[in-house]
Amino acid sequence: MKKRILTVMIACVFVLVSVMGMAAVSRDEVSALSGGEEMWGVWLAYVDYKALGLYNKSESAFRANADKFMKKAKSSKLNAVFFQVRSHDNAVWKSSTFPFSKYLWDKKSSIPYDPLKIMVELAHKNGLELHAWMNPYRLTAKKILDPASDASNQRILKAVEEVVNGYGVDGIHFDDYFYQGKLSSGKKASSVPKSERRANVSRMVRLVYEKVKQLNSNVRFGISPQGNVENCMDMGADVKAWLSSGVKYVDYIAPQLYWTDNHSAKWRRKMYTDTLKEWRSLNKNNTDMYIGLAGYMAGVKTKQDPGWKKRSTNLALHLRALRSKGCQGFLFFSAQDLSRSGAKKEVANLKAEIQGIPFTPSVSSKAGKRKITVRWGKVSGASGYVVYRSTKKTGKYKGIKTIKKGSTVKYTNKKLKKKKAYYYKVRAYKVKDGKRIYSSYSSYTMKRTK
Repeated sequence: MKKRILTVMIACVFVLVSVMGMAAVSRDEVSALSGGEEMWGVWLAYVDYKALGLYNKSESAFRANADKFMKKAKSSKLNAVFFQVRSHDNAVWKSSTFPFSKYLWDKKSSIPYDPLKIMVELAHKNGLELHAWMNPYRLTAKKILDPASDASNQRILKAVEEVVNGYGVDGIHFDDYFYQGKLSSGKKASSVPKSERRANVSRMVRLVYEKVKQLNSNVRFGISPQGNVENCMDMGADVKAWLSSGVKYVDYIAPQLYWTDNHSAKWRRKMYTDTLKEWRSLNKNNTDMYIGLAGYMAGVKTKQDPGWKKRSTNLALHLRALRSKGCQGFLFFSAQDLSRSGAKKEVANLKAEIQGIPFTPSVSSKAGKRKITVRWGKVSGASGYVVYRSTKKTGKYKGIKTIKKGSTVKYTNKKLKKKKAYYYKVRAYKVKDGKRIYSSYSSYTMKRTK
């Protein structure tokens, strides 16, 4: 799944209830806790295994590191983990049909524990959903099962059946890897007519949907296609039909919109916003829609999409936009980026947006004769601001002025002592249900009076 999954390539999770030492809970109890809420998920891809300390580990080390990640996801206000359990026609569960994934365990001896069983247990213990993410067709980076083959469909259905029957997963999830490279039959994927590609893939998707509901009607099935609609159609993912047909194919769809509105593409003015609108316009049958967000791009400098380096509020603004368009949540790619230092600000702002907390304002100041003017960046949606002052950088900051207009972006502190240093911080707030919800404190700004 995704370009980054081929280079360095996720699944999960949200805070529903926080109880110290809570006992393990069932899938139904977790689903009940999150019922009616938005999906705030994270993809945990096979390329994340090593980064998260899950590769070639003893059971105790695997448990400890997996639980550490679950707690990180939960503290980030996520509510679901999309754990990749089948990346190359393999398995990260105890299977009599599929070889165990070498990306999680490649020692000569067999793995002495069941990773999927542990992941489901720990996710539910932490109040998170666990969705089993599968790549349906991929055999290698350049070869896939032939989608036209009944044998291929039966193999995919077997994997789904083993996981749904054997584990208390909350969902089965497929990514965007359909007609690519060579087929197991020897043909090139590109040699198959596009209409035939779509028909073959849609047949498989419908079979999987029916199988999942037959096995457990409470388990959800969804797909995360590429963000480019025409690419989807060319590869066999008939998203236009899935989102308009009276026949049910999926419970949700999660297009990967991995751009900012500063993308260099000439054919689309605002890449994220315009593509989001396109996807919403396709959704004629009101299928739940989650949006795939590019956590892996947070803070990354690139000429193709300079917006990722330009600001640290991209993901939060993407969440705000998808909410305004009636989407039901998001999936964050990928798990290791929740802890990546370069993504720290973006993740914090996304967390705040999930909770409805205003962004943290940026601040500056200018000194005058016995006065200092503090300025800050306007925070979208803010009802007002509070200015705090201290005479020491690490001293106690006391609120000295409450600004009750979100459009006001400066305050002049007068009648100060001459040639004295003053330190300032600012917090934005917004009013909800008669109560103020505050942002984090800004970084400090210091000036010495004249």
